[in-house]
Amino acid sequence: MQVVLSERVKTALNTLSRDDRERAHTWFGYLRNWEEDAFVKSRSVTLDVQGQSVYMFRTSTEVRIFYTVDLQNKTVHVIDIATKDTILSSGTVSTGGS
Repeated sequence: MQVVLSERVKTALNTLSRDDRERAHTWFGYLRNWEEDAFVKSRSVTLDVQGQSVYMFRTSTEVRIFYTVDLQNKTVHVIDIATKDTILSSGTVSTGGS
């Protein structure tokens, strides 16, 4: 699958440490194999955002990746990337205790 990063994600990547940026690119690689990668699916939570399925990938660090999947066009759209602390401080998304 093709992975497309939103402008928001491209900007957010610049705020991460070098290590987190490199990890993020590795995670984007996992998303590229979304259809076959059981690890990605097991670490992702489906969220209902205004009637649309948005997934939150719980990485092995405090970083969370939000994305949508378009199976017809074989595309993963990464729409946001944030740290767990940022999400919790916003109070709008439950992380399911992970």
